[in-house]
Amino acid sequence: MEEESKQRDFWEDLFTDMKEEFSKFNEDFDKKFIKPNIVLSGKTGVGKSTLINGIFGRDYAKEGSGKPVSQSLVEYNFPDTPINLFDTRGIELDPAKREESRKDIIGEINKRANSSDVEDHMHVMWYCISNEGRRIEDVEIEWIKDFANYMPVIIVLTQTLDNNEVFQKSIEQECPNLKICRILAKERELYGGIKIPPHGLKNLVSETMEILPEATVRAFTAAQKIKIEEKIDSAKKLIQERLDSRNPLNYKNLAHAADALPIGLDVLGKGAVNLYIAKDIMTVMGIPVTKNFFEFAKEAKPLLDSIVFPFLIFEGSKAAGKIAFRYGGEELGKRILFYITNILGKTVGKGNLALSPVVGLILGSFNRKVTEKIANGFIEVCSDFLRSEVNYNELPKEEILDILSRNMKEKMEDMQESLETIAEEELAINN
Repeated sequence: MEEESKQRDFWEDLFTDMKEEFSKFNEDFDKKFIKPNIVLSGKTGVGKSTLINGIFGRDYAKEGSGKPVSQSLVEYNFPDTPINLFDTRGIELDPAKREESRKDIIGEINKRANSSDVEDHMHVMWYCISNEGRRIEDVEIEWIKDFANYMPVIIVLTQTLDNNEVFQKSIEQECPNLKICRILAKERELYGGIKIPPHGLKNLVSETMEILPEATVRAFTAAQKIKIEEKIDSAKKLIQERLDSRNPLNYKNLAHAADALPIGLDVLGKGAVNLYIAKDIMTVMGIPVTKNFFEFAKEAKPLLDSIVFPFLIFEGSKAAGKIAFRYGGEELGKRILFYITNILGKTVGKGNLALSPVVGLILGSFNRKVTEKIANGFIEVCSDFLRSEVNYNELPKEEILDILSRNMKEKMEDMQESLETIAEEELAINN
């Protein structure tokens, strides 16, 4: 309990002093991470729930009752999945009530389209039709055309089991300007044990990304589970944006903000920057993560351990000399060891901890090459995690962080030699 209190006090001290800097970064991130509003329409039984489960790994029909936003629109939100889903009602009602529903849905779409805030808009509709049934009513064509006057619409031919394009071509004649995606969201086993694997989902994801407003693409990429390569690209783009010295909100300036902290806290403040980068990567790759950085930092101690501890080498009396050489005094070295001990939860005796030169570049200063290499290493760890068979929507965040931390520790050990080479080259230039 006393140890937990010390670590809590440490984080409170650290983030109170850096609160303004982290808030600016959070605000900038949120502007480019707006949840897309996806409208799902189509008759009952065409596979809408299977489609959502296939792309986002969420079963909206089972996970919640939804929140009515109008008479004929129900909104579904999912923990740790950055999308807003709106399901339409009314296509199967009698003609009079069906017309009321159509007007209600269009009215809500139009009202949101007139908002000055892109966050309010309905960004894309997936209108689902069963390709297996090969039947579409005139009223559905009317609805699709009406909706397309107010928002982008993609026609999704669900339950596609063969290459026959006759049905698709008939719809193309009615709706020549709309994208049509043929998909099978879940493996289907036919008579005789013939299995047809899921297909078409990647194409739907790509077509949707082409349509979505730029500010929502990053969140959609994080939410979808079909194209891991898009998640990797998204994370790498974010890292490059925030390493770019021309952008005032960059990791280098965040690290410089730690320089103003009291002695000892300044060094670990830069360690916190590495945690912040890890949180950014997890968020844009769609791995469940606590949004509040202060809370995340307390949960993510094993992750910081995996990034920093490989550079803490037990070599007895070398510690004081190396710390003094790098940081200019024994007293400062003691403070650094004290805070490293607190944050890592290690019991470290005097003189039994040594720092390799690269620690100075990770914690004592900012080096773009080192930061970028560690960030890309963590992106690889997250990619491997996403490609695994683990259903991470069902895992507690603590277990996810534990898996990532163990794998990142191995990655850091693999990268240590190359990181130290970067450090030695930098030290040679500066000296």
